[in-house]
Amino acid sequence: MQIAAAAVQVTFGLDTWDYSHFSQILVYPSEYKNPQTGKMHKGETNLGGFMCFSWKDFVSGNQTPDDKINLGLHEFGHALRFNGVSGDETDYFFENYFKRWLACAAREFTKMRKGHPSILRKYGSVNINEFFSVVVETFFEKPQEFKTNLPELYNHTSIILNQTFADDGSVELHCREKLIQQNKSVFTTVVNDALTYSLKDSGHVIAAVLFFVIGIVSLSGGGYKYPPAYILLVIAGLFWMYFEKKFTRFHFEKNTFTVIKGFLILKGFQTKTLPLSNMISLYANCVKEYSESGEFVKEMAYVTIMYYDQGDFYEEEMTCVISQPQFDTLCSELIDNYIHVFIKK
Repeated sequence: MQIAAAAVQVTFGLDTWDYSHFSQILVYPSEYKNPQTGKMHKGETNLGGFMCFSWKDFVSGNQTPDDKINLGLHEFGHALRFNGVSGDETDYFFENYFKRWLACAAREFTKMRKGHPSILRKYGSVNINEFFSVVVETFFEKPQEFKTNLPELYNHTSIILNQTFADDGSVELHCREKLIQQNKSVFTTVVNDALTYSLKDSGHVIAAVLFFVIGIVSLSGGGYKYPPAYILLVIAGLFWMYFEKKFTRFHFEKNTFTVIKGFLILKGFQTKTLPLSNMISLYANCVKEYSESGEFVKEMAYVTIMYYDQGDFYEEEMTCVISQPQFDTLCSELIDNYIHVFIKK
């Protein structure tokens, strides 16, 4: 019963609450020896699909509810994260918002790795997976201390678990929408010229132009009398319209961003302005281009931006030319607002 209670406590606010990857739980009387490592363990969550507990330490964690050490919460924190890593069904919001939580967690995790003091247990500095489980322990056992000392991390943990604690200690479920709205993200420097959208590097634009030119050429010499030329023009139009529907611009303001869909014919057919706090991540795969003489020409980026809107997550892909130092400024502003940024060069 106590094991089941710990499992439910961690996922109580989530829509998908089961740990489908884990089919077996082994309970030992006390610390046990792991046959693979030869080390003594109190608990274990294994990607092989099983969990282990020392019953003595599991009970001890429940008997002292405010020391930020709870074996059950710790291991089921691992199970929640590993369930998604293994590819099994996991909570949709948790899995997609985890990047944003990670961006917020990185700051405290880095400090702990450097030996700075923290209200979180030192064991959380081992790796980011242990850090998440230590955060889960602290969130449930010392929520007010957590909220006071690490308010941003507490807030994002409340959002990702969809539960939070009131000042009187009571639990509030299904709170994430309210907390996201309260999460004020603000740019100190607004940057809108960091990314220039490149048409000639779009495969759909190239295909549209190619079919259009061939179609026009096919009309000459009596070709206008036959279907192939018109079929080519239709294909060119389809490629262009697909490009129009996929083309996306982002415009940033101090505390909002606007997503604008469409390039020319359909420009603005979908436009929405959202709080900056709804942005989740920016990934950029950067490639530098050089002339035949070896001189730098430009830096291209294949950019993916993820954001959240009314219960769904969206990813927009763009091929852009990077402008420096504006791009670095944009990335710094996003990082300062706990938005996950990953740059591959």
